[in-house]
Amino acid sequence: MAYSNSLCKGQIPMLCQLCEDSNEIKWKCLQCDFLLCTKCQKIHNKVKSTDQHTIIDIKDIASQKQEAKVNTDFSALKEEKAARKHSREPVNTYVKGLHQSIPGKIGEAQCGQLIESDDYYAHEQYGAKVIEQYQTGLKLVEQLVCSDDGTLWIGNIADKILQKTQLSNGKLNIQLQFATSGMALALQGDLFFSIAGPYLKMLCHTTGKMIESKNSVAPLITGPIHITKQDKIPKLVNACDVFNAFKEEKEARKHSREPVNTYAKRLPQYIPGKLKIQEALHGELTEPDDDHAEEQFEAKVIEQYQTGIKFVDQLVCSDDGTLWIGNIADKILQKIQLSNGKLNIVQEVKINCAGMALLPSGDLLISTAESNLKILSHTTGIITNSKYSVEPLITGGVHLIRNEKIVIRARKEGPVFPVKGPRQVVLMDIDGRIEKVYDLDNNGKPIFFAPQRITTDTDDNIYVLDTFNTEWNATYSNV
Repeated sequence: MAYSNSLCKGQIPMLCQLCEDSNEIKWKCLQCDFLLCTKCQKIHNKVKSTDQHTIIDIKDIASQKQEAKVNTDFSALKEEKAARKHSREPVNTYVKGLHQSIPGKIGEAQCGQLIESDDYYAHEQYGAKVIEQYQTGLKLVEQLVCSDDGTLWIGNIADKILQKTQLSNGKLNIQLQFATSGMALALQGDLFFSIAGPYLKMLCHTTGKMIESKNSVAPLITGPIHITKQDKIPKLVNACDVFNAFKEEKEARKHSREPVNTYAKRLPQYIPGKLKIQEALHGELTEPDDDHAEEQFEAKVIEQYQTGIKFVDQLVCSDDGTLWIGNIADKILQKIQLSNGKLNIVQEVKINCAGMALLPSGDLLISTAESNLKILSHTTGIITNSKYSVEPLITGGVHLIRNEKIVIRARKEGPVFPVKGPRQVVLMDIDGRIEKVYDLDNNGKPIFFAPQRITTDTDDNIYVLDTFNTEWNATYSNV
């Protein structure tokens, strides 16, 4: 019979208290009381407000706690320090020599006691001498900040007065005066003020106007502030706040975003505003009944050449001025040269060409209605298999996008009509890796019937000429 106390208890690894991903805990910040992984420990060290924090290895936590416990036994020193604060007599801060540690006896403090040794080094005497003295209009100067232009900012908290003064020829000239409670000079020459409220006030040194800083410091600071040369803003941000910001950003990235519907039935119409001057400048957009009613185009034949092929249904232009033409029914592919009104056949290949495109190397990429595309070498004239495949489907029309991507028409082997099996447009990179397949719409219905021609515009938008019956009636689709 099993008892309840015989159940095994399991343990789960503790995650980093900053990223909450890694379970390789190796560090601990004593001030933040955070257990950190190595990556977050490096981030922690980069935060300027944590330069006084102590980070230890988790292996040293036990020894650190023991050391902290030992340090708490200096009760005699704490009592002496408290007694000095309440004493009216001034405390002598001069130390004749270094202190020596004398081991304690049984019954004395664990850490022994400190005694004053002999005077090894006699202290030196320094004297301060007043060079110049100026009389201000303040009862007591409690704030003093030096500007790079030689002026001085002085202030008094009780009277809430801040003055910008200039020392010249033994005189003190007041240039500006404001009411405030604290100040610190920023690197850009602007002045930050500590005034009651959650935000600092800033005085622009160029315009002389006082504006409210965007940096909220409540409830961290309410009195005088200080800015060092290494800092562009006061170190007012707590390290824990920085870590919380990392967590909030990480949580925001996890939230999924709904896809935006980019489909539009037609272009929107522009409705001008009530101001006539705006209408005169921008005009308006209207939608005509016929998109091409305003312009008429007429094609004119400049030159005409007679080929030996019954019907030219494939055409590709080469950079050297030659043309590749082909016919699927006769399975003929010719490379021709047009010169002085004559057509010269440079090369002829017997091959079933369902589509072709010119590669950057000058070789010809050919679709033979098989799964793999073929490559016709422009130097040797040999046809080889390429790395571009749509298996188990067969290829059709081929198009090259700016020598970087290849678009291939793909379908199931068999007659074009009736439509059986998938009809796809496949996008590949130049190395033959499939990047995207256009097949179904958002409702899961096929997009194409029998794609025939593929082309693109300057923005890499893909246009497909799709036929939908045996009479080869077609429509253009943009994918």
